[in-house]
Amino acid sequence: DHVSGGVIWFGDNDPRNKLVKLPGELANPGAGEIGALLHAIDTLPLNAPIHVSTKTHKLGKDLSVHLSNLEDQNWSTHPNGVIMKVLTAKLRSRSALTTFSKWDHNTPKPISNKIRMLADESIQKEQHDTIPTEIENSLNLTGMKLTAGSQKNFYKNIRQTRRSKKQRRRTTMNLAMAIHAAREISGLTPSSEKVWASIRDRDTPKNIRGFLWKCLHDAYKIGEFWDKIPHYEHRGICGICNSLETMEHILIGCESVASRTIWQAAEDLWCKREDSWPEIRFGTILSCNLANLNHNNDKSTTGKNRLFKILVLESAHLIWKLRCERTIKFEGVKEKFHSENEIYNRWVHAINTRLKFDRLLTDSMRYGKKALKTETVLKTWSGVLLNEENLPDNWVHKSGVLVGMAPRRPPGRLR
Repeated sequence: DHVSGGVIWFGDNDPRNKLVKLPGELANPGAGEIGALLHAIDTLPLNAPIHVSTKTHKLGKDLSVHLSNLEDQNWSTHPNGVIMKVLTAKLRSRSALTTFSKWDHNTPKPISNKIRMLADESIQKEQHDTIPTEIENSLNLTGMKLTAGSQKNFYKNIRQTRRSKKQRRRTTMNLAMAIHAAREISGLTPSSEKVWASIRDRDTPKNIRGFLWKCLHDAYKIGEFWDKIPHYEHRGICGICNSLETMEHILIGCESVASRTIWQAAEDLWCKREDSWPEIRFGTILSCNLANLNHNNDKSTTGKNRLFKILVLESAHLIWKLRCERTIKFEGVKEKFHSENEIYNRWVHAINTRLKFDRLLTDSMRYGKKALKTETVLKTWSGVLLNEENLPDNWVHKSGVLVGMAPRRPPGRLR
């Protein structure tokens, strides 16, 4: 078995031997042997006993020990749930015994080596085989047992029942920008699944995770959203630039003091330790959790990549919050807008707060295995701290540690 290929092996020179290649949408770890077994069953009479020998015990256990639990959850937790459900139905339609075992040391090496070689060949096949996914109504067990499900699994099953998934135009465009930006900054092209998974990065606070998810889906009520509502079309126009107010415009293209001040502050702090600040685009913000600034897997760059993620996400989120305050709280009255000093000080406070949380999260007595490693925090923030030359080598548990950019005082006497 390989991810997308499997081998049906009845014996040397048996005409029923076959290489099986699965289509891409079914290619998951362990799928190859399931697809091969489905094809093998179709070649045998219903009353013929079958003994299946596999590389691991997993398939046999999933069809015996774990079967009841997997069916109660409608196979939603199994990576190959679609074809496992078909395989279970086909085995139940048979009247003969089916047994499973794992290869052991008694399996002749020439046979095991030949099967492995054939499995490699199955992946190289140009055309994939047709894998049956339809089940007879009398054998089709549907739905999830209420006592066995969780909220996550219920939502997952509900989504799977939808026959067609409508692709949103803006989501597709934003995802493409994220993938392109990740390739430019890291040298590798991530899959769309990796971009979505990166949103749930453990270093990303929950409020920013939600912000990223909505940005990728273009779910905020801005820009073109208001074009469909009569007499409210003006709300889709930026009050500062008088142009269409998209999220990309708000975070990158707007002429507001907030955008200019915050990105300059992020660059200044970054350049206290690094040589150059990467060009920030909308796609860079969406995919910054995948950033690898050295284009390799060198672990010594972990702190550098982590600091970049923190600066980009905290800056982008603060720009969005300030925009909402200008539009909603201040109702677009320019005289009430935030001053440059106020914006700068709020950014410094946001970065200092992240530094404080990082230091607190290293407490292994409180957080156990979920605690941050002290080494990770030191690598992230060393080189950008205030009066760092006077700090001890391990400053994580020392109070009063701040980033090397002090808040600005307002003009006036004795201030």
